[in-house]
Amino acid sequence: RVLWCAMVMRSARRDFALSAQHLLLCAFVVLYAPVSRAEAPELTADNFDSTLSAKEGIWLLEFYAPWCGHCKRLSPEWDKAAAELSADGVKVFPAKLDCTAHTKICDRYNVDGYPSLRVLSSAGEQIRDYRGGRTGPTIASYARRLAAPKITELQSTKDLKDWIATHQAAFVLFTPAVAQDGWDELLEAYKGAAEKHYDVASLAMAPEFSGDDLDIRVVQDGKGLQEDEGLGGRLVVYRENEGKSLTSWVNRTVDGVAHWINGHRGIMLPKIDNTNYRDIGDREKPVVIAVMRGRALPPGVAPDSEEAYKARQELEPFETIPINAEFLTTMRGVAKEKEDLFSFGYIDGKAWQPFVTKYGISTRVLPRVLIMDVATEHYLPVPVDVKGHHSICEYLEKVSTGEVKMTRNLDALFKVLAKDYWHIGLASLVILVVIPIG
Repeated sequence: RVLWCAMVMRSARRDFALSAQHLLLCAFVVLYAPVSRAEAPELTADNFDSTLSAKEGIWLLEFYAPWCGHCKRLSPEWDKAAAELSADGVKVFPAKLDCTAHTKICDRYNVDGYPSLRVLSSAGEQIRDYRGGRTGPTIASYARRLAAPKITELQSTKDLKDWIATHQAAFVLFTPAVAQDGWDELLEAYKGAAEKHYDVASLAMAPEFSGDDLDIRVVQDGKGLQEDEGLGGRLVVYRENEGKSLTSWVNRTVDGVAHWINGHRGIMLPKIDNTNYRDIGDREKPVVIAVMRGRALPPGVAPDSEEAYKARQELEPFETIPINAEFLTTMRGVAKEKEDLFSFGYIDGKAWQPFVTKYGISTRVLPRVLIMDVATEHYLPVPVDVKGHHSICEYLEKVSTGEVKMTRNLDALFKVLAKDYWHIGLASLVILVVIPIG
């Protein structure tokens, strides 16, 4: 549109006839003419296979139902991602299919809920379940990971510094300068782990010398490496201005290394929202949730309403409340010490009052800690008198050994909350039917 307008004005100048009409016409075209924009195509049973096979690359399929509220919210985000990826030439193609109209295709992929998201090849084979976000940028970011090499090869210190600077959690396996016992085993385990988690983890390899001048402290088992301990033969994750070497007791197998990578692929204490709740629930370990004191809402506004969500955007961040700031500092220290056993995050207790009270957390006494185990469907409100770094760590250790037992529920934890609390974001934990186990 802009190019067309420029051509009109150029022609008008040449003919000495640039008039108000020319300017008005150009302004109308620039502001109101329709924009050609790539959107996720709507597939049918008739064109499904032929559309996929026509493009070499990876397909992101949204299987939806027209009546599904989540699907309606996701659809424009799917389109935004499609437009971004198309503009950048990324060979990952978002598409949609209505399961109420094309049941045979949905049966082929065992679709049993909406939206169901799948990663497919051009041949229509399912590569894996979708594990990305639900906004245009996070969908596009996930697609770029799918299209990138599973393990990025770094060649220099500059490459390594850039890699660490551009990734929230940057994994690097350092190739030793001289042969080491166990290296081949670790290398094969790393490659196998990459096959499992390349879509959600930033994985690289680098020569040993590239890490010599990083000036970033690296720890293993809670202790800093000595100056004479090189990085060769080590798997390190760099996050929050520190490196953490693969824990010594982790088995150097595909499953062992994959589990460690999965548990360390994010920051240690994130605020849980709609961009990360699936990640946190998919770390293969219990989630320790710091339930924080929230800001007061205007009178008459229900805490789980759309009005409450909008009102909170205008309030000062609840993290700045002094008691919250102090508690978050404590929980960051706890997360750093116990993240091999637990995932961590925090939420606004006021915003999630209907949710946290179902799990035995009174919003009259906050901050407080709630533990959720998604895999085994257990939960545990930590007693009010468990306070401070040492006490919380000691309590979590008892939970991990089974000395303190959690309570079991019968439903999948991270589904109903997605339905009830999508607009705020923690979407995953469900109403529990409590059965004591002893």
